[in-house]
Amino acid sequence: MFKIVGLMKRPDGMDMDSFGAWWLKDHAPKVMDHPGIVKYNINLSTTDDQEYDGMAEVWFETRAEVESFFREREGSDLRQNATNGSKVNVTFLTEEHVII
Repeated sequence: MFKIVGLMKRPDGMDMDSFGAWWLKDHAPKVMDHPGIVKYNINLSTTDDQEYDGMAEVWFETRAEVESFFREREGSDLRQNATNGSKVNVTFLTEEHVII
């Protein structure tokens, strides 16, 4: 299983509730509709004093599906939407190794 892991920091002046609402109600529905995604988790910080305010995991069965996601206009638009909605956005591709 391959997944995109993203870490985000909310924009200056945005409170945690507004950031969570944007991510869950605006951005997430756009991601969920993309073909090839088999799982999508959003993890929001419970305090506002951490380096990042949230982390997302977007699962795909194959690396080819991940690469296709980034090549397609829709995937590129989703990446831009995430970047626009955050002060800092770190994204990386991982191959999952389940231990327990």
